[in-house]
Amino acid sequence: MILKAVIVDDEYLAIRVLEEYAMRSANLSVVKTFTNPKEAVDFLASAAVDVLFLDIQMPYLSGFDLLARLDNPPLVVFTTARHDYAVQAFELDVLDYLVKPIAYERFQKAIERAVEYFNYRQPHALAMDHIIVRADHRIQKIMIADILYLEGLSEYTRIHTKAKVFIVMVDLNAITERCRPATLSRYIRAMW
Repeated sequence: MILKAVIVDDEYLAIRVLEEYAMRSANLSVVKTFTNPKEAVDFLASAAVDVLFLDIQMPYLSGFDLLARLDNPPLVVFTTARHDYAVQAFELDVLDYLVKPIAYERFQKAIERAVEYFNYRQPHALAMDHIIVRADHRIQKIMIADILYLEGLSEYTRIHTKAKVFIVMVDLNAITERCRPATLSRYIRAMW
């Protein structure tokens, strides 16, 4: 699943860091960035966006004010240099609150939470026709239609496809939870 993201921050360097992190993530694509929050409001009012990375202190319009202007906001991850807005942010039901400088591992954890949100809380929102896994030291996209069967072996899973067998260091339950259970149920074979 690849989530569409927008970054709004008045600091260009902060945007660049998040863009670089997004390029390293298999689950995120940055569709637009803004240094002017007023321009972002216009774009977000009409664009289909999954995740909004939003600074709080910006000229013209704060991150809180920007969020208040959106009728149907995407998932929000606040990115700020200040700790003291965290309580106010979470009262708005934001997904996460990242304090600058942001470590890649912390950024990736926020992305994993976003993916989990779409997988488990809105299964109808994104129809899954593939899974994304790390196999052979790379991120692999595997089409569900190509899966012949799955073998669950202790802490890892073998994914048998028409073309290749992938070995992933994820248990069988975690693989099946990434997709709709009804879609995968005919492919599962657990090995005890």
